[in-house]
Amino acid sequence: MATAASEANEEFSLSMLTTELEKQREHLKEDMSALIKSSLTPIQLSIESFQETVDAFGKRLVTVETTAAENFEALSKAEADIAALKATNEALLDRLDDLENRSRRANLRIINVPEDSEIGTDMVKFTSDLLKDVMGVQVFEKPPELERAHRALAPEPRDGQAPRPIIVCFHRYQEKERALRWARQHELQYQGKTLRFYPDLSVALSKKRATFKNIKTMLYQKGIRFRFLYPARLRFTHDGETFTFESAPEAEAFFERRINVTAAAGE
Repeated sequence: MATAASEANEEFSLSMLTTELEKQREHLKEDMSALIKSSLTPIQLSIESFQETVDAFGKRLVTVETTAAENFEALSKAEADIAALKATNEALLDRLDDLENRSRRANLRIINVPEDSEIGTDMVKFTSDLLKDVMGVQVFEKPPELERAHRALAPEPRDGQAPRPIIVCFHRYQEKERALRWARQHELQYQGKTLRFYPDLSVALSKKRATFKNIKTMLYQKGIRFRFLYPARLRFTHDGETFTFESAPEAEAFFERRINVTAAAGE
């Protein structure tokens, strides 16, 4: 009897323990669930906030890319416009320079006429008489008719400095050309000074022709006569053949390839 009661009590105690453990397990699950939920909520909120930030950056990136594409297109168009304007500007400058040089077709620059030689006389008359005197009747039977003549617009030179050039405008272009040809073939003297005669060119064209300085020196040293064609083309004859060059590098390359080699072989 006592044994049966004892067994019943043990079964009751085990049942209560099981029930209690079950309750504790449920409580633990609830607590863990609440803990996990409370822990995950901030993370979830952070993820959502991060996602919103990523989305915002994505939209901004799309905007930036669109703007960049538009700017690139605008820049490309601007560069094309600038290139076109530059080409137009260069063409206009070339045209203007050409017109300026054509307006100087009848002009000559006379170099090395002593300063103040013309004092006391009209500059036009002085220059006309000078041309007649230094070139003689072979060129001018009488003093040539000039439109104008003046010293270059520069400060008066100090003692020991070179005199300013005299710029002469002939009434007849043919007379200017005749004088220039004669001056190239003869040494003309005035008051013990050797005069030099050059076409009166614009600054831009003078710079273009100045690029031929080295090749001119090379040709001169070889005894090869040369001349310029308008506006800036170099022409000379070698071995009975005439050559014309548009640029100094082209002429120098020809010189090294054909003239220098021939001279070296002859030595």
